[in-house]
Amino acid sequence: MTLTDETLMEQVADNRLGSLAPLYERYKSPLLGFLLNRTNGDRATAEDLLHTTFERIIKYRTSWKPGQNFKTWAFTIARNAHRDRCRLEGRMPLNENFDFGDLPLPTEEAPTDCRTALAALPENYRVVVELAWQRNMKYADIARVLDTTEANIKVRMHRACKQLRANYHNANRP
Repeated sequence: MTLTDETLMEQVADNRLGSLAPLYERYKSPLLGFLLNRTNGDRATAEDLLHTTFERIIKYRTSWKPGQNFKTWAFTIARNAHRDRCRLEGRMPLNENFDFGDLPLPTEEAPTDCRTALAALPENYRVVVELAWQRNMKYADIARVLDTTEANIKVRMHRACKQLRANYHNANRP
């Protein structure tokens, strides 16, 4: 029987740190993809931030509340680790709520036209689409990760879909 993320995190919070290993295996790729794009493909920095993310998960394990969504919590910690790194380096995105870079498409066989249409979206729309469709996150969870309201996420998704449709059709015109 596979334990849920939340059950594993409850065990980690109870100082059974061995339960972090399955969480690491489940989340290292999605979090690394997220961080790679936040760091413009700088793999060394992204891997360092991934390490920092899991260090913080251990450090703040007692602040995790049962019933809380682990995926949302982990992505929020990763976002904050990146934000802290930017502050230390003396640089910050102009609007950090909207500067979330590309997340990789889940498969290489995704049509080039779809990737092109997605890449043409403004970042504040693209990140919502990618977190919802590729990471299967709920709007409420995306809102927490991006530090905004669920209503704002719904508006962004609506506008993103409208623009994505137009981008896709423009890419397929002869």
